Parts: sequence; C-alpha cells; structure tokens
Amino acid sequence: MRKFMFAGLAVAALLGASGAASARQVVVEERYGHWDPAWGVAPPAPHHSWRHWHGRESAWYGHVHNCLVRYHTYDAHRDMYREGHRWVACND
Repeated sequence: MRKFMFAGLAVAALLGASGAASARQVVVEERYGHWDPAWGVAPPAPHHSWRHWHGRESAWYGHVHNCLVRYHTYDAHRDMYREGHRWVACND
C-alpha cells in the first residue's frame, strides 16, 4: 500500500512541476504575443534600444514569425534579413 501511495505522490509532484513551468511560459507569451512551438525555438525579446517596439511588445512574436516565413535569412537578434551582401530591416 505504501508503494502505491509514494508512487501517487511522485506523480502528483511531477504534474505540479510541469504546471508551474507552463505557467511561466504563459506569462512570456502574454507579454510578447503568441509563439507556437511548432515554429521553432522562441526568439529573444526585442532589444531595449529599439524604440519602435516600446508599447508594442505584444506584437513581437507575430512580427518575428512573419519575417521568418517571408525571409529565410531573417535574424531575430538583429530584426533584419540578408539581401545579397547587406542587412535589411524587416518591416512587415
């Protein structure tokens, strides 16, 4: 009987830990918009010096996804894509 009780407690602890991890992810998604894990690894937050994104943080993930689909050389760290030998800002 004790074995079943300990197994049940272990499962409950694992489920509780995974629930806390998903709660943290929701907070990030609410701030920068929605990022689907099927699109790949979530991009970094917009750089604090990019004044264009101040007050528009909730549109960041959608912008990054649109640029990734449109331009295969897009780099979210720069918010730019390569066109030949130069970097061009992504404006979606």
